[in-house]
Amino acid sequence: MIFGAAPDPDGSEQRYRAAESAMWAHHGMSPTERWIEADALGIRVHAKEHGEGRPVVFIHGTPTAGGVFVPLVGQLSGVRAIVVDRPGCALSDPLDFDDFTPDRMREVIDGWAPAVVKAVSDEPVDLVASSAGGLVALVLASRHPELIRSVALLGAPAVEGMNLPGSMRLGTFAPVARAVARHRVNERDLRRSFKSMGHGDLVRNGGLSTADLEWRYALSRDTTTYAHEMQLMRLAATWRGPRPGWVASTAEIESLAAPSLWVAGEHDPFATPERIGEWASHARGSTVRVMPDSGHQPWIDHPADHARILEDWWASIGAGRASEGDTE
Repeated sequence: MIFGAAPDPDGSEQRYRAAESAMWAHHGMSPTERWIEADALGIRVHAKEHGEGRPVVFIHGTPTAGGVFVPLVGQLSGVRAIVVDRPGCALSDPLDFDDFTPDRMREVIDGWAPAVVKAVSDEPVDLVASSAGGLVALVLASRHPELIRSVALLGAPAVEGMNLPGSMRLGTFAPVARAVARHRVNERDLRRSFKSMGHGDLVRNGGLSTADLEWRYALSRDTTTYAHEMQLMRLAATWRGPRPGWVASTAEIESLAAPSLWVAGEHDPFATPERIGEWASHARGSTVRVMPDSGHQPWIDHPADHARILEDWWASIGAGRASEGDTE
């Protein structure tokens, strides 16, 4: 099923929408739905928009969807947040992976990401991205510097030299990938996943609300996100790790014209803070922040603190570009 373009005979889209709306409402927001036509690819990209102020586009990792940023968006002020579902995730139309190569992947990013920015803003936007979304942000910013005011990478982005945790390496095997795509995530699965991603006892300690958890269950149960993303994972990686060319290169980091913020979770299994700092050193105007006791999605551990980091950084670059190699 292609959500947003096809009937909903089994009610799965309706159930997903209900869970997504309940999560936004729990965090005190009622966003506007947006559909962006990516004419170059013949697909539609789904997004939710909330707030007023500087336009900020949020791009998530894998296998998840834009809703992962909702706790953070709820803590931000002075921001018009455009929270995107990457193609194939949640309600966005899927990608065609036939003859997919690293070059084709970048062409595809160029086919939808600039279209999103141009549709939502007449001025350059700030990007906030995580994990595989970091690859999208780096490709977009390097190819279209005129569209991007700043890039904030939360947790280790998909960059050459990243580690792939064991749980994701297993997903590169076809039988495991098929099993993951069919499986319906439950609380035990989330606890195990969060622990492997460096978030410890986040679920047990109530770090995520029931509404947040129900959204994650619905994403697995009522959309084809996991099947789509596991297919992409098998193309982009082997059990040894990412295949050459399927993650952002040093050259793409060096081509960044916009100032960049690199937020490293202390316990991120994809890359140590030191490795993230090394990547950031290749970008002009880079700033690094290390979040103690945080994992691969550092904002979910302390969303209010993370929002203040972003707001302070945006304020600092509003008066002038961040100094090169500013690392903390």
